[in-house]
Amino acid sequence: MIRKILGVLKSPYPFDPSFLSLFLYGAGSGLFVALFFIAFEPFGFSLLPEAPRRAFFIGYGMATFLAIAVNGLLLPRLWPRWFREESWSLGRQILWMSWVTLTIGLGCTLLSGALCAFYGLPAHWVQLRTIVLDAFLIGIFPITVINLVNSARLLQRSARVVQEANQRLERPDRPLTPAADVPAQVEIVAENNRDSLRVALADLLCIQAEENYVRVLARDGKPAPLLRSSLGRVERQLHPFSPRLFRCHRAFIVNTAQIARVDGNAQGLKLTLRDSPAVIPVARRYVADFRRLIRGL
Repeated sequence: MIRKILGVLKSPYPFDPSFLSLFLYGAGSGLFVALFFIAFEPFGFSLLPEAPRRAFFIGYGMATFLAIAVNGLLLPRLWPRWFREESWSLGRQILWMSWVTLTIGLGCTLLSGALCAFYGLPAHWVQLRTIVLDAFLIGIFPITVINLVNSARLLQRSARVVQEANQRLERPDRPLTPAADVPAQVEIVAENNRDSLRVALADLLCIQAEENYVRVLARDGKPAPLLRSSLGRVERQLHPFSPRLFRCHRAFIVNTAQIARVDGNAQGLKLTLRDSPAVIPVARRYVADFRRLIRGL
C-alpha cells in the first residue's frame, strides 16, 4: 500500500510557471476565497461590524492572490533546478501547494493584525498558529483531491492519444515520403541572413532550440553547426513543410515521418524516433494539434 502511494506521488505532473497561468490561478483562487467568506462568514466573522468584516474578506482574497503570485514568480527563479518540469511530480505539486497555503495563512495573519489595529479590534483575536493552521487544514484536503483528480484526467487523456497515435503509426499504408509539392531540401537561414544550413527533408529528424540558437539533428548523426535564431523564426521559415515538420514543444520541431512510437504521461507526450535514440517531448499545449495531425496520417 505504501509503495503504491509513493508510486503515485512520484508520477510526473505538469508545472506551468508562466505569468498568465499564475495570474489566472491566483485571481481565481483569491476571488473564490473572498466570495466564500462573504457567503458563509465563518469563524465568528458575522459578529463584527460590516466595515471591518468586508475589509477582512476582501483582504483575504488579495492575500491569497499575492501569495500565489509571489511564490510562483519568485521561487522557480531562485531554485530553477527544483522546479524543472522534467522532474516535477504529483508529490512535489502537493508539497508546493501546501507551502503556498501556509504562506496564504501567514499573509492573512499579518493582514488580520493590521486590520485589528486599524479598526480598534482586540489584538488577542489574531493568533498566528490558529490562522495559519486553519488555512492549511482547510486547504490541504481539496489541494490533494484536486491534484489527484487532475493527474488521473491528464493520464487518461494521454493514454487515449497514445493508443490512437500508435495505431495510426503502425498502419502499413502510412505515407513516409513527402507530397510532390513539398521541397526535398530544407533550408534554415540564421538571423543575420547570411549563415544557413541545408538538409534533405528525408534525413531531418528534428530541430532543437538551445538558448539563442537552433541545432538540426539528422539521420547521419553528424553534429550540425548551431545557427543563431529563435525556434519561432525557424518555424515560420518552415511553413511550406507543415505539417510534415511539426512544432511540438517550445524547444523542438519534429519530422513527423520519423516518429516510430508515442508514449505519454500527465505532463504530455514523448516521441521516439526511428533513426535516433532521442526522445522528443510534446508539450500539453500542442497535444490537440498533434492528435489532429496523427489522424491525418
